[in-house]
Amino acid sequence: MTPILSADDLAARRAARDGSTPVTCHAFYSSWFGGIVTNPELMMVPVDDHLVHRGDGVFETIKAVGKRMWLLEAHLKRLAASAAAIGIDMPWTASELETILRDTITAGGQDDVLLRVLVSRGPGGFSVNPYEPTTPQLYIAAYPASVPFMTKNPDGARVKLSAIAVKPGLLARVKTCNYLPNALMKKEAVDAGVHFVVSVDESGHIAESFTENICMVTDGTLVRPPAERILAGTTMMRVFELAEAAGIPTAVRSFTAAELKAADEILIMGTTAEVTAVVDFEGAVFAKGPMFDDLSARLRRDLYGPE
Repeated sequence: MTPILSADDLAARRAARDGSTPVTCHAFYSSWFGGIVTNPELMMVPVDDHLVHRGDGVFETIKAVGKRMWLLEAHLKRLAASAAAIGIDMPWTASELETILRDTITAGGQDDVLLRVLVSRGPGGFSVNPYEPTTPQLYIAAYPASVPFMTKNPDGARVKLSAIAVKPGLLARVKTCNYLPNALMKKEAVDAGVHFVVSVDESGHIAESFTENICMVTDGTLVRPPAERILAGTTMMRVFELAEAAGIPTAVRSFTAAELKAADEILIMGTTAEVTAVVDFEGAVFAKGPMFDDLSARLRRDLYGPE
């Protein structure tokens, strides 16, 4: 018979497992409980929160280096825009969010972390009705920062096209917690033995990878897709700002897989990818080129400071 556990039973079982559960999270803030915990087994979200059973919420992932939260303003601005787009009225100001984020980093005891910031529709039942919950909730997890892609894979990335349909308009542009297509794209990549897959829209234009953007370099110009069918990543947007400040020509336009194969360089950009050089796209071979060297160095200075 399946046991019915009391709070004391749970405490005893947690104690028996001390040291056997890997630390996947340094600290966790919950507005539902009104504070921060550092025991991973206490990092809980109510099961009736619509974030859990409907994916009804929005999120951001912020990189902190030496406790400095990189691109914080851009992330918080996009978080607020995402919440507004799906009708969540966030009760926290940007200043309040920054304070909670800093406190969560401090509580976790690690200076270099990733911060997963989740704003949910809130607890309140198991229907799909977004008016069932009455109060949005905020959850923040501070967890170990991933090693940058090119540090782990100095030879560069292998990329294939995805068979997963590109997200429609609003869901493409808003960073919601509905990430099933992204998860299936990651599965595709793992199953195919490549690092990334990229989606293609109904017109045959390149969209994005599972959590990264893809750009190309052609005739000395750095080109990114328009934002209609992609999430305009904060890392990509910052790279383009750095490129433009350095006088590097940039462009925003649609392009096909054939154009990508004919490009001088292909670059993947994202929080963990940073600037990643693509060395194989659908069998077409590329070298790590001068634009990768230049932009990667600029981004790393912006992120980590002078070496």
